[in-house]
Amino acid sequence: MPQGCEVAMKMNVRGNDYFETPWYIFEQLNKVFDFEIDVACTSQNCLAPVGFFYDLGADALQKNWNGRCFCNPPFSRKADFIKKADAEVKRGICPICVMILPTNCVNTHVFHEVVEGKYHYEILRGRISFIDPVTKKAKKVITPGH
Repeated sequence: MPQGCEVAMKMNVRGNDYFETPWYIFEQLNKVFDFEIDVACTSQNCLAPVGFFYDLGADALQKNWNGRCFCNPPFSRKADFIKKADAEVKRGICPICVMILPTNCVNTHVFHEVVEGKYHYEILRGRISFIDPVTKKAKKVITPGH
């Protein structure tokens, strides 16, 4: 099994690419993985020392992920980010990429093709309240089947 890609699952937020990772989740992961780059952030919500700010035109899928990466990808592009993380880890320039993904991701073709049996992943218990980008307040989401 290749080293370098860790996956944590979050609840699905339908139709919203912008819900933000709660600080306490990032902080716990950062204590273990010491992130250098937030590869899916805005100039307003970057959690790592360096970020690819998509609100300022940076396309993380076109950049090299040189370093220890944190990624809470836009929901609509999660498959693209999973494939990119895999490619960067395999190239050897990204020693680790920890991704926050919706739990329904485990039922997708890309998850079975790229992650399952190749990388370590964990499914978190309970619901996480992600941060609404407008109100900046934590919001639990209800998803079909949960």
